[in-house]
Amino acid sequence: MKDYLKSLIEEQINRGLCLKEMIHRPREYQAFSGLIERCKLIIDTNIQQLKFLLEELQQREENDLRDIFREIRVCARSIELVEYFGISALCYETRDIGYLNNLIFKIQKEIKLPLNAPSVACISTKYYYFHPFTNVIFVPVGESRFLLHLPDVFHEIGHEVLSERENELSLKRISECYRTAIRTITSYYDVLMKKKMRDTGPRAIPATIALIHYQWKTYWINEFFCDLFALYTLGPAYAWAHLHLTTKKSEDVYDFSSIIPRSDPSDDSRMRMLAIGLSKMGLGDKAVPILSRWNEIPLVANTQPVTEYQYAYPDDLMKEVAELFLSGLKDTGFTLVSAKELEGKNDSVIGLLNKAWTLFWEDPDAFTEWEAQTVQKLKAQLS
Repeated sequence: MKDYLKSLIEEQINRGLCLKEMIHRPREYQAFSGLIERCKLIIDTNIQQLKFLLEELQQREENDLRDIFREIRVCARSIELVEYFGISALCYETRDIGYLNNLIFKIQKEIKLPLNAPSVACISTKYYYFHPFTNVIFVPVGESRFLLHLPDVFHEIGHEVLSERENELSLKRISECYRTAIRTITSYYDVLMKKKMRDTGPRAIPATIALIHYQWKTYWINEFFCDLFALYTLGPAYAWAHLHLTTKKSEDVYDFSSIIPRSDPSDDSRMRMLAIGLSKMGLGDKAVPILSRWNEIPLVANTQPVTEYQYAYPDDLMKEVAELFLSGLKDTGFTLVSAKELEGKNDSVIGLLNKAWTLFWEDPDAFTEWEAQTVQKLKAQLS
């Protein structure tokens, strides 16, 4: 076994070195510099650990290798992750990706993000997602040509803020508000649980409430934070993008199970939270046309949630959470959207994305040509 583990360690060291060679060439786009340094650090750290394990291995007996085996697997997983979510992004470098990375830097400045801007890679096969291991936002390959779904980049930046909230002193206030939100959620469901335990209703209800509570504090609070982050920093464009994505992809806007945990809150609850957020920002009038369109979607107009759904997304709790996160972002110093700023920011990414949605509804026939011309101009400015 020792001989095999020795070969395994050497193989992983060699893989790490080969991955480093793939990123040593000069980069055309400086926006990748942060990702390059992050990948190098991860690889170097794991190579150093593997070399240590190689030395340690020589001193061990055959029956004393379990901890070394475990540490080799940890290093192998780290190298695998940096290859999947870091090197892959660096190897697929095009002008369009350079543009999107420069766009993220511009957004970072506009919203005063107190973190390094995440990198962007156009190699996603499952819409938008953020990977904290390499600090990369993955988007579909054609996303650089369009505007209507770019608001979801703000949601993914929200995931970066969440992942760094405990490590960055500048995000201390957000961490405090997040913990307060967890306590608020727990308090709400503790009270509800006690009430339902005293009631003579179905015995399954307390178990359903316990599952809902678990989903809120484990999964849903994170998605609601990122939705509200995007809404508060970008504005109505994010709510419109949610409507657009739901129309295209959702199977059930009231998706709910009393048995199987759901990692994402329902599309209906997310839209309700966005409407609450717009009201908290003093932009309640912007929610009116969004909700009007939302209620016309067949998925919404022709369906109803199950009875237990009433316990999952209570208005009072959602309003408290929306207020807490708004307070945290304000106190942290993020630039938040106001009605005045939406009217006067047409030269910014924020203004442009909100304008895109306004024009989409006002003149959908002319929108495609306007979008193509606007993207070309934006690429020229950010090249």
